[in-house]
Amino acid sequence: MRDAICAAAMPVTLNGQTKLASQWAAERGLKWQTVKMRRMRGGNWAEALHPELRPRKWMDCWGCGAQRQAMPC
Repeated sequence: MRDAICAAAMPVTLNGQTKLASQWAAERGLKWQTVKMRRMRGGNWAEALHPELRPRKWMDCWGCGAQRQAMPC
């Protein structure tokens, strides 16, 4: 299981540079809640602090109506 500790004041090292997790998030234009939820879902710090949106696999079939019919897409 991945280390899911996630605190804004936690020092995080990326590319040889160490800053507080909240500082990394602010510099990358991310809300702290976004980073925190990515970590809680199992992402490592590099993934959680990636500024681009990650694909949402769990929502892929929302547009096909399979959710309402209780059948896989």
